[in-house]
Amino acid sequence: MASVQSVERTFSILEILAEHPNGLSITALSKEINLAKSTTHRLLRTLTARGYVQQDSQSGYYLLGIQCLVLASSLLNNMDIRTMAKDALHTLAKQSGEVVHLCIHDKNEVVYIDKVESDQTLRMYSQIGRRALMHCTGVGKALLSGFTVDQLDNLITEKGLPEFTETTITDKVELEKELMRIKERGYAIDEQEHETGIRCIAAPIYDHDGNVIAAISIAGPADRVTIERAKGDLAQAILDQSKHISAKLGYHGVNRL
Repeated sequence: MASVQSVERTFSILEILAEHPNGLSITALSKEINLAKSTTHRLLRTLTARGYVQQDSQSGYYLLGIQCLVLASSLLNNMDIRTMAKDALHTLAKQSGEVVHLCIHDKNEVVYIDKVESDQTLRMYSQIGRRALMHCTGVGKALLSGFTVDQLDNLITEKGLPEFTETTITDKVELEKELMRIKERGYAIDEQEHETGIRCIAAPIYDHDGNVIAAISIAGPADRVTIERAKGDLAQAILDQSKHISAKLGYHGVNRL
């Protein structure tokens, strides 16, 4: 029992120091954790020896050590977005009754890396491994919402904004306005911009640093995925699941609707 208590106290120290990036004195830390200074010092000595805590030579304050970063980096580097998103994709497919995609961007294009079919199978252009342009797809625009101005300019220079349907956005200013709307509400809608008769709603996935690293989407025939449905229950569903996946990746930002 004593060893378990020591472990709990050790984790409490790390969690408290994580909330104080400028560090804490042993007195303040002992007070926060509600332990005697001698006990706190003994735990800190072990943590410092292992590199999980360091002591500032000037102030004497204790801070998180480099070994915490080593563990975090190892965890983040080994996270497979497809594995992290799989449950969410199946949940969305079941809730919506439509096909669900997981995509990333590569070389200024969308790459489909996972797909869950619905009970109402819909033959679409999307296949795992297939690529598409970003400005005309829901997932593409969700990914573009994380682009910088320079990145967007580079994409337009390299790929252009070709027209696929009557509703494809082909103007840079209009695309910029659309991306602002996506940032404000948290999701993107492909209003039959790549394929006539197919409507799609998509949301970005964020990593622990708040970078957009992937996107998920729900797609189906426009007569089933109506604009009212896209902005209603489907928007809430996809935002819930994008937030869930992002949280698994360490992101705790604001969820919008």
